[in-house]
Amino acid sequence: MLERLLTDSRSRATALALLASLALVACSDEQCVVKTTQYTASVSTVGYVGPTEGKPVARFDLTQDFISHEPYAACADGPLQDVGVVTLKVTSLAATPLAIEYDVQGVNAEGTLMWSQAGVIQRINPGETLDVGEVSVSPTKVDAGARVILKSVTILP
Repeated sequence: MLERLLTDSRSRATALALLASLALVACSDEQCVVKTTQYTASVSTVGYVGPTEGKPVARFDLTQDFISHEPYAACADGPLQDVGVVTLKVTSLAATPLAIEYDVQGVNAEGTLMWSQAGVIQRINPGETLDVGEVSVSPTKVDAGARVILKSVTILP
């Protein structure tokens, strides 16, 4: 149920507040330590076909505010796993305005896909950074790895 609440949440701040309040209520034992750590990952993409082939397209910056509980034995009424809200910002590396369709993916240390979120950017201008917002709530730390698959890149006038 917690993951459903977090997935349905559109606000990173709301999701984090919910996680933190649930963690504090659930971890009533004074030995239970709840902490938030921020993890990051960046992926730069290059065009793969047409006029953008071989040229820089965009940098995808992921940030995760990860809430953990230590030790679990002292957090007996706490959550079953630690999780973090993953947010995304996209910065254009191209010399012209673009429309981008992509799939951003979180992977574990072995490179196994753990979560995936498709998205579309209708227009991003050269050097512009767009705050896409929340893309996942995951127990996998985003610094373990991320990849971006460009589905289409269109040069705009």
